[in-house]
Amino acid sequence: MQIHSAAAILDKNNLVKYDRKSGYFQGTDLGRIASYYYITHGTISTYNEHLKPTMGDIELCRLFSLSEEFKYVTVRQDEKMELAKLLDRVPIPIKESLEEPSAKINVLLQAYISQLKLEGLSLTSDMVFITQVCVHLIGVSVSFFFFLFIFYS
Repeated sequence: MQIHSAAAILDKNNLVKYDRKSGYFQGTDLGRIASYYYITHGTISTYNEHLKPTMGDIELCRLFSLSEEFKYVTVRQDEKMELAKLLDRVPIPIKESLEEPSAKINVLLQAYISQLKLEGLSLTSDMVFITQVCVHLIGVSVSFFFFLFIFYS
């Protein structure tokens, strides 16, 4: 039953083609892309729902910050002051409150791209984690756009 449930979730997110009657499943190109970049089905689901070819910088930064790979990132009390300072210095406005982990992720991603200096050790370690994950997220996004452009244009 667990295999059926997992296959159904992957099928719903277009990561595999699953025939419930026969139990046969086959990988898809999107599934291979997600697998190559170690991206979860939850993130692919979010991208399937929100990723559009016309998205700008603001929307892309927000979308990356919603990725499931960041579900354990938290906003610590001792980071709030430095995050508030960084929020004023990052180039792309952030809608979310700094209490939200997605705002922290977005701020740190933009701070890295903008080469802003950080003071706190915990923010620095979170930035390293976020930038490492974003390499995979950007890779899957580019591959996803390329796949859509080639096969659906």
